Amino acid sequence: MELPLFPLRTVLFPGMRLPLRVFEERYRVMVRELLANGGEFGVVLIREGPEVGPGAIPYDVGTAARIESCEETTDGRFTLTARGTWRFRIQRTLPPRPYPCAEVIPLDDSDGPMTVRLKAALETVRTTFPLYFRLVLSLTDQWARGLDLPERPHRLVNFLGEWLQVGEDVKQRLLEMEAAEDRVAYLAEVLDDLILRTKDAVIEHRRKKYGALGIAN
Repeated sequence: MELPLFPLRTVLFPGMRLPLRVFEERYRVMVRELLANGGEFGVVLIREGPEVGPGAIPYDVGTAARIESCEETTDGRFTLTARGTWRFRIQRTLPPRPYPCAEVIPLDDSDGPMTVRLKAALETVRTTFPLYFRLVLSLTDQWARGLDLPERPHRLVNFLGEWLQVGEDVKQRLLEMEAAEDRVAYLAEVLDDLILRTKDAVIEHRRKKYGALGIAN
């Protein structure tokens, strides 16, 4: 299947909301065509090159997206909101139209069997993410309510991916892994590391705010 591509400095996961401001003419052409035919476009993380202008080299795995809302400004630019739908792998790049375009194949998002490794990783993620989320919010003195996490492994990874305060390369690895077992296991490793680093940041935050009392608490 052929898909228009929008290379960005952001990893998009299925289900994730993506606000965009479109000002390059080639992407304005793409948006007009998508609005006319109701199609989807692919969001791919830039591996090398600039975000504006030609020359960006993307990763091979990205996420298709569908426009949910769109407004055109008086000068012909677009402000839109899209949402990720499904993961894909680029098979072959195609000549520009004038926007980038490629032949892609969908990645298999079936969850597979509930192995011992997958079950353990799921339990770890369901335990550690709420803790990590509370720690992150405490850095800005906010409180976290209970979280309703998705049951299915792939959906769980996609749902949590956007909340991780990590580099886009880490998110890209989470996106690229095909097996649910591998994705959840890697997410569990990432969360373990994030909790350790975020705890240190919370201690420092409390030390600066409360002095010695923050360390004791």
